[in-house]
Amino acid sequence: SYLVQAPPAQTCSIETMVWHRATILSRRQLSPTVTGLTLQIINHQPTNNNGFTFLPGCWVDFRPLPSSTWDPADVDKCIGGYSLTSIPASLPQFELAIQSSRHPVAAWATARALPNDVVDVRVGGTFTYDGDVGSKDTTSANDNNGDGHQRLLFIAGGVGINPLFSMIRQWNADRTTEERRRNGEKTSRAMLLYSCGTMEDLLFVPQLNELVGERPDRFRVVCTTTRRHRQQRMSEEQHDGGKFIASGNTCIDFREGRIDETMVKTAVGWLNDESENGIMASGEAPSRIDDRNENAIVADAVYVCGPPGMPESMMKILTDGSLVRSDEDVHFEKWW
Repeated sequence: SYLVQAPPAQTCSIETMVWHRATILSRRQLSPTVTGLTLQIINHQPTNNNGFTFLPGCWVDFRPLPSSTWDPADVDKCIGGYSLTSIPASLPQFELAIQSSRHPVAAWATARALPNDVVDVRVGGTFTYDGDVGSKDTTSANDNNGDGHQRLLFIAGGVGINPLFSMIRQWNADRTTEERRRNGEKTSRAMLLYSCGTMEDLLFVPQLNELVGERPDRFRVVCTTTRRHRQQRMSEEQHDGGKFIASGNTCIDFREGRIDETMVKTAVGWLNDESENGIMASGEAPSRIDDRNENAIVADAVYVCGPPGMPESMMKILTDGSLVRSDEDVHFEKWW
């Protein structure tokens, strides 16, 4: 479950040697293979220099304490590493997404962990989003149009959505705050390209759908699947990610196939298109991204997280196609 970062998007100034105690509040199934945990820091002290805090994109070392459901036979395998999917404003509560595996900690967390079980956690990671969407008085250094409005592209493969979901939630919170401060003036724009094997594997669909529905002119999502649906689906009550898929009530653009050069060019084109091609006369964004819109300028920052080979292939598409000013604008995280 551990991840390796290269290159860093933002140095995480969190002290990774400090352990913090937390209580599990709930466990829920996000997909057939991914479990979500909600936890709460015990005796949270936000003003303490050693208090628990994190940046969107960080992960935690996760160490269960002995309980009726956890008695590790191998003490050398009593720590797991998992991505945070919530944002700092939610503290003292925070959320993790954990993929099922044979690792003892993952097996316990996804199947046997119960409310009130206690764990120790410590934060780490350099693949983070600092929440900068431009300022009122200065033009952002990552602003290709000179108007202080960033264009951000997020690209996820499989459970690589986990750290990106935290970043997107933070981006949306910052954008909302900034637009209120600017009396409704439009600020940042973002798009997520998200690829999974099947529809059942997609995570956070209801939440992403809600974000798109709130401001479709500022945020768009394209979900693409590479394999046909499994014959047996989980029920809506069991699988949070399937609710909108099953009902058809979605603002998300669903497709088949892998994320390719055309899709990336189209996404960057939409990020830069404030004309009626990107926003219809009614003020609403089109329900489907126009594949013909490939006259892209550049994305100000791109965040990529996915399985082996995906970050490298996305970097090649972005740099060879001049879709970013330099490779320093592409930040990625990948598995060992």
